[in-house]
Amino acid sequence: MKLLFGLLVSMACAAGVLWAGHFGYGPVVIVNQWEYKIPLLLGAPWREPITEPGIVFRWPLIETMVTIDKRLKYLDARPAEVPIESEVMIVDYFAVWRVSDPLQFRRSFPGLERDASTVIQRRLQSEVGAKISKMPLEQLLGRSQVLTALSEEVNQSMSSKGVEILDVRINRTELPERAEQSAYEQMREQRHAKSRELRARGEREAREIRAKADREARTLLAQARSQAEVVRGEGDGKASAIYAQAYQKAPEFYAFLRSLEAYRKTLPSHSTLVAPPDHTFFRYLDPDREMLVESEMGSSSEETAESK
Repeated sequence: MKLLFGLLVSMACAAGVLWAGHFGYGPVVIVNQWEYKIPLLLGAPWREPITEPGIVFRWPLIETMVTIDKRLKYLDARPAEVPIESEVMIVDYFAVWRVSDPLQFRRSFPGLERDASTVIQRRLQSEVGAKISKMPLEQLLGRSQVLTALSEEVNQSMSSKGVEILDVRINRTELPERAEQSAYEQMREQRHAKSRELRARGEREAREIRAKADREARTLLAQARSQAEVVRGEGDGKASAIYAQAYQKAPEFYAFLRSLEAYRKTLPSHSTLVAPPDHTFFRYLDPDREMLVESEMGSSSEETAESK
């Protein structure tokens, strides 16, 4: 029974030691894979930091272990006001960093991560302001790789403190509240100027198109009139030839038709015409006059035949 009791007590003590070692207490210390351990003897480092995971031993009461996280850390820096060209822009950026030398890191930053974040942010703010202020506004707003070489430049000054800056990126860029209204007014004016330019260009092109269309229309109308005159002349010539042929075949009938057409045009309904009764215009309206004319035309035709 005593042996079993002693075994249980030993197991309980071993479990307690392992549990305390997990938190850095007791003679046994457990080092996790995401942390560094710095052994301190009476408050001062006396051997190399422990960088690999596993179980290590320490001297109780006189030796303590300082734990430093080796995982990547995200630093959301305070937005900085940076003058770019003629504008003042608010640049919001962030950095990713980690501890590269735990012993040098503890010497440089007694408050560990809190002090390190303050120093890194101060250093980044000066470097970001100096680099971005030299860039064109278009390149900055295009979210191009504007801070590619910045992490290397900051690393040169922070590597001696046991810190490695892995990346620096821009979150957003915007105007300060006091400058937003003037910027919007300027943008609106630029858009209005652009729209006026486009409208003026459109009106100019419209005038050119209308002038060209008018010239083409006048040319087409002149050509059409010319062709119409030619066709009309040809038609009049053919009509005259037809009239001449008809007159030669039946002169009296042709004269009769021409007289009827003259009556139709000269004597509309409800009209009055004053002329002597023996006028040749009325030869087809007076039977006696018509017979006289026919006899005269017959005698003249006989005389013409005899003379031939």
